[in-house]
Amino acid sequence: MPGILYHLSFAEEVYRNLIPKSQLNKIDFMSGNLIPDLAVDKKNSHYRKKASLEGFFVPDMERVKKELYKPDDSVKFGMYCHLYLDYYFIEEFLIPEFIWDNQTMKVVNPRNNKEWDFKTFFSHDGMYGSYTEINQLLVRDGHVSLNTVKEIPEIPPKTGIAVFDERREKTWKAELEEYLAQHKQYTGDVFDYNRLCNCIERIAKQFVSEMAK
Repeated sequence: MPGILYHLSFAEEVYRNLIPKSQLNKIDFMSGNLIPDLAVDKKNSHYRKKASLEGFFVPDMERVKKELYKPDDSVKFGMYCHLYLDYYFIEEFLIPEFIWDNQTMKVVNPRNNKEWDFKTFFSHDGMYGSYTEINQLLVRDGHVSLNTVKEIPEIPPKTGIAVFDERREKTWKAELEEYLAQHKQYTGDVFDYNRLCNCIERIAKQFVSEMAK
C-alpha cells in the first residue's frame, strides 16, 4: 500500500544497514522492491490475507518468507522486503494512525479531527494525495536518492515466478515521473511526515534485526 518512493526509501534504509553483513547487489535489490506492485494480479503478488481490521488485507508473511526470503538472491530478497513493509505499514502504522468507523463509514484523523468517507480517504483527495505531497520531502531530505533511482532499470529483471512476471504496461518510472511532477504543497492533513518517516526507519531496523537472528 505505500507508494513507490516509500518502498525505495525503505529499501535504501535496509540496504544501508545491511551492507556490512550481506552481498546484496543494490540495484537488483532496489528493483525487487518495486516488482510486487508491477504485477497485473496484485492479489496474488501480495499474498493477501485479511488484516487485523475488517476491510484491510496484508501479505501472508509465512508464505512470503517461505517463497521469497532468499538473502542470496537480491531480486527476490527485494520482493520480500517490499511485502514486509506492506505488512507492517498497514498493521503498525496505517490502522493505528486513524479511527475507522465502520458504522458511519468515516475515517477520522485523531491528530487534527479531520474526517473523510472511506471512498474519499482511499483516493487522491485523501491518502494517495498525501503520498504525493510527501514525495518531494522524501527526495529533499535524502530518504531516496534520485541517482539511485536513475540506475534502476525501467523494466526490472524477470523473477521466474509467473505472477510477478506478468506485468502492467505502465512502467514504474513513468508513474514516478507523474508523481514527482505534481508539486503538491505539504499539509499534513492525512499523514504527518515525521511520523511516517519514523515508521519507515523503525520497520527497517526491525527488518535488519530479524535478519541477524
